[in-house]
Amino acid sequence: MNCIQCGLPAFFAAVILIAAMTCSSTSQAQAVTPKAQELSRPCPVKGDNWRGKAFYEILFMSRQANGGAVGNYYNSIGNTFDVSNEEVDARFKAISADDLKKKFGSDGVFFNGPRRFVANGFEGMAFDGCNKRIINKIPFYVYGTFEVPSFNDFISGPPVAYKVLTSRRTNTFTFKSGEMVHELVTPEGAVYTMFSLSMKVDPKNTIENLPTLGKRLTLPKGWAYRMRTIDKDMVLSSSYDANPPNSIVLDQFENNYQYNAGAK
Repeated sequence: MNCIQCGLPAFFAAVILIAAMTCSSTSQAQAVTPKAQELSRPCPVKGDNWRGKAFYEILFMSRQANGGAVGNYYNSIGNTFDVSNEEVDARFKAISADDLKKKFGSDGVFFNGPRRFVANGFEGMAFDGCNKRIINKIPFYVYGTFEVPSFNDFISGPPVAYKVLTSRRTNTFTFKSGEMVHELVTPEGAVYTMFSLSMKVDPKNTIENLPTLGKRLTLPKGWAYRMRTIDKDMVLSSSYDANPPNSIVLDQFENNYQYNAGAK
């Protein structure tokens, strides 16, 4: 499926734990990211019983000569906090983009969150030996690189909703038997399962309010939303080098859904 405009993952990525977010063209997938930090020293990150826990993401972008942007994204998932979600939310919202640009030298900064994890557990791959970048008392790992075709559009507008986007990353999301899962179905019948929600657009978009999501969504023609209770454990997995690459979809609230090949 062609991508009209790239958006960002909400956990890696959009999650994310998202290793790269690009449109689907081969030329973009193979583009070089000269100003992005070279990723090395991969290290595993794992978490259990994460449903409802808070996490946050910051994308540091560098403008390219062609008008696009490349950069790295830093995500807090895998770190827990000794204060309430609300207090960490306030810390995240208080971070200054201008201060970050001056300190770390990027051309632009995009804040993705606050977010809450919807799956029960995860396994992923961070880089830089899992060294943490502490920003306003929030620890972040560097999880990957990303690329967008327009720096200006990306920095000024919300991620595009209801478009299939490429998300290059290595991760596994697990859902326990008996959980209610929330899914989008494309006009072609492909199923995408939500693994994280966003409270950036609507602060009331909480785990507790997910049962009302179907009433709040404005779906494009041909798209469908559904809830279902799973009767056995379910796993969503992706690999950075997968061909075809892993894909995600964001809804209008920036909730993040990953392609679920095993769903019908």
